[in-house]
Amino acid sequence: MRIGPFGIWEILIILVIVLLVFGPRRLPEMAKGLGQSVRAFRKELRDMKSDLDFDDKPETPQATASRPPAATPAAEPKPASEPEPAPEASKPREGGDAAA
Repeated sequence: MRIGPFGIWEILIILVIVLLVFGPRRLPEMAKGLGQSVRAFRKELRDMKSDLDFDDKPETPQATASRPPAATPAAEPKPASEPEPAPEASKPREGGDAAA
């Protein structure tokens, strides 16, 4: 049986070396930390996938047809009692250009 480039004997040798280096007391703590890391990584992947799936779904025509049309604000009419401002061309210019 092969796992990637390693056979069963290579994996056993690596496990024995790890056991000798870290000791039997630290291995359960390390395994727990590794398990929590993998669990958090999977949760984040699942969340990202659900976010991407939600963004990729196009709106169906039925969903848009059932929505009421957006209300457009009506333009308020100007009261008739206010006079219109004078055009700008009748005012003299500043800066000395105007004929006196």
